[in-house]
Amino acid sequence: MWFLEVIAVGVVLAIVFVGGVLQGESQEREHQRNMRRLERMGGMSNENKYWR
Repeated sequence: MWFLEVIAVGVVLAIVFVGGVLQGESQEREHQRNMRRLERMGGMSNENKYWR
């Protein structure tokens, strides 16, 4: 019966791995969106009226 425990641990690890990958992709999309927003507002320069 030990092989059932091995299979269960493998399934849990696979689920955790897939969840982490999906969360990482979501964070990367959010980061890209924030960078585009900053660039539209003129970047992070001190002359930017939105930044002050």
